[in-house]
Amino acid sequence: MRRPIGVTFIAILMFLCAALLALGSAGCFFLGVMNFTGADSHEPVTVAIVGMALAGGFSLLLLAGIYTTLGIGVLQLRETARRLCMASFSLGVALTLAALFVFVLHPPAPIIAAQLLVIAAYVGTLAYLVSPRVRHAFTPALVTP
Repeated sequence: MRRPIGVTFIAILMFLCAALLALGSAGCFFLGVMNFTGADSHEPVTVAIVGMALAGGFSLLLLAGIYTTLGIGVLQLRETARRLCMASFSLGVALTLAALFVFVLHPPAPIIAAQLLVIAAYVGTLAYLVSPRVRHAFTPALVTP
């Protein structure tokens, strides 16, 4: 079966997100190296900042690798990749809702609007991945001998 155009669009968005995560990782590593080579690099606070920057950089690099792997799996119409994407997007909805409830205490309207748009995108993508046409595209063809 041919790959639906929405699946290709999801994979491209995942690759773009992976690129942004890799860019953020490079920024974290740059910040860590900049603080590590500074004049006050022996201060405990600077050491803590360097450690946090390196940990954040490696975490973002790991997430970029996961997004790239899932994007490739989605392009290859792997059922496991579809299920992992659905789990990832569900986690994204949960974390975005948690962040939204944190911002409700001090409501900056543009941030709340952006969070609601992110939730809508996640839910729309989940609904698309669960649709029968897309689910059928991810089912492997039966091989008859």
